[in-house]
Amino acid sequence: MRNVIKKIVDILNGIAILGLLMAYLAPYVDPQDFWPIAFFGLSYKLWFLGNIFLFIFWLSLKRIRWIYNAAFLLLGTPFIGRNIQFNASSYQSGDLKIASFNTNVQQVYNGGNTSKEIDSLLTVNKYDVAVLIEWFDKKGSINRKHYPHQQFVNLNALSNRYNYGIRLVSKHKIINWERIKYAHKTKNMAAYFDIEINGEIIRFVGTHLESNMISSNDYHTLVKLDVDEAYKTYALKFFKRLKSHILLRSSQTKTVLEAIKNSPYPVVIMGDLNDTPQSFTYE
Repeated sequence: MRNVIKKIVDILNGIAILGLLMAYLAPYVDPQDFWPIAFFGLSYKLWFLGNIFLFIFWLSLKRIRWIYNAAFLLLGTPFIGRNIQFNASSYQSGDLKIASFNTNVQQVYNGGNTSKEIDSLLTVNKYDVAVLIEWFDKKGSINRKHYPHQQFVNLNALSNRYNYGIRLVSKHKIINWERIKYAHKTKNMAAYFDIEINGEIIRFVGTHLESNMISSNDYHTLVKLDVDEAYKTYALKFFKRLKSHILLRSSQTKTVLEAIKNSPYPVVIMGDLNDTPQSFTYE
């Protein structure tokens, strides 16, 4: 019995190390080339914590196996900073203060309207440039006294009741803008805005990438302990849906990257990437 338990723990240890290694590779592999690797990137923290637990477990038993977990944890040191951040340094202001916000359609679908709060937030924080994602243009406005230069880019869809899109507000002159067209039909969008700041033109890219569309209902359904046929069917549909969103986001990422590559000006990327730091999108 002891040998069986030992073998099971060894197998789990091997799976944990392999999972962590795959998570390390996730940022460098296009999901359209090998989509399963994206799931390891999404679950990076689980693999990381699992290996820390096993490292402590083997160390407490004084087994040499701890060295394997330690080695792979050290191998991924560069990834720790991008996934687990510590606010140790004091804030230092720069020459340009920028921000991007997913406004969540100003909470209009929830019976509210946060347009005034968003306007106040921008004014109080004195941003030079801000990009507002998922903005309902017919449901709110931003004070032009504080932001005299503004440009709204709508989704350009047949059904766009409230003029949904991206709004960029700026204290500096917008000299050009253009929509970045994704290669498929989607409610997400991207656009670039060329802004002249102190005699230099900077291209601000506002992008909204495909979401994983994971709801609280999905979470509560998937964590239940009863694994029956209904659960298996639901889980299969969920992972198929998640895969499709990952592939769409990969396609959108490459479209935006191509637009950045062709820019004649320095580029600042802003927006909602809808992905984890351990992903092809962020890399």
